[in-house]
Order: sequence, then structure tokens, then C-alpha cells
Amino acid sequence: MTINPEETAQLRIRGMVCARCIDVVQTELSHLGFEVTDIDLGNVALRGTIDEHDLTRIGQVLTKQGFSLIQDQKPTVHQLAKAFIDAYFGQADLSESKIESPNRRLSAQLHADLGLEYDTISSQFAKAEGITLEKYIISKRIDKVKEWLVYSDNTLTDIAYRTGYSSVQHLSNQFRQVTGLTPSYFRQVRQQKLALQQQAAT
Repeated sequence: MTINPEETAQLRIRGMVCARCIDVVQTELSHLGFEVTDIDLGNVALRGTIDEHDLTRIGQVLTKQGFSLIQDQKPTVHQLAKAFIDAYFGQADLSESKIESPNRRLSAQLHADLGLEYDTISSQFAKAEGITLEKYIISKRIDKVKEWLVYSDNTLTDIAYRTGYSSVQHLSNQFRQVTGLTPSYFRQVRQQKLALQQQAAT
């Protein structure tokens, strides 16, 4: 790596979906000796320039953590859509009030952000990923519901609002369809975690 205060190297990373991912990537890059000047979901700026050897080292470390470098510097429509959705559901941590405005649908935001009709985005996404865009969005939404059920005290009503569901019933039905389990099961996991923590503290 060549250090030049006026130069930065830009990396695009697949798999960064939440604040924890940002912390892990920043820590790993720092351990490799790189100075991170800017980082957000899917994008990292490093001070200086990097060569193929640096990219190989970075790629190996990221792979071990479940991430991967996006080598193609001109992302495809499906890559842009996937990154947008991952960031969309990863942006809200447990302290934030909601992921989205109930009056603005994700499909409209995708259309506005990518400048393409939703049907076009959906078609290219399904062809590249082997899963429909709708199913991918549902999976990310359910993952966020799981996170809040296990790591927060929020009620199911609040979680439904935060994740853009029209009702608790809608959330519960889709949750069972995707996971085969009920939201109350994941809430029990939280109670078990809390009980173990209390036992360890005494």
C-alpha cells in the first residue's frame, strides 16, 4: 500500500447489512494496517492507494468474516438493488423509531434511487440472484424482526410498525410462513438470554 494523504482507495463490499458489520470490517482493515477514512454499508475509503496484493489480503480477511469484495467497479442493476435493500434494512439500529415512513413503499424508493421501473429492477434481480426481489425483501424484513425480538424489549406492535408491516397479524402470518416458527418463540429466546445473564451476574 502506498500512503498519500491526498489519495484514497475506494472499496465496495458485499454482505455489509448493519452497524455491527461496519465495526467488524473497520476492525479487520485496521488490523491489516489500513487507515479507514470513511465507511458505510457496502462502501469503504482507505487512505492511500492499494495494489493487487493488498486486494488479495483484504479479500481473504473479509471472506473469513462472511463478506466479499465486489471486483466489478461498475455494479449491475441487481447489485445496486441488493446493496440498497441491505442498507435499507441495516440502517435502523435498535434505538431508532422505524425503518421506513409508512407512506413511502420500498418499491417507490428503489425506483427513485436507481432511476428504473420496479418491474425492470425485479426482473434483473430475479435472473441474477435466482430469487424474486419480493422474496429477498421479505427475508431481510424478517431478519430485522428476529433481531428486534431477540435483542430489544419492543412490543410486537412496535416492531411491526418499525419494519413496515400493516399490522401485527400480517407480521405474524408472514413470519410463520418464512421461519416455520412464531414471533413468541424468538421472544422466548430473549427471555432465556436475559435469565442466563442474570445468573452469571449473581
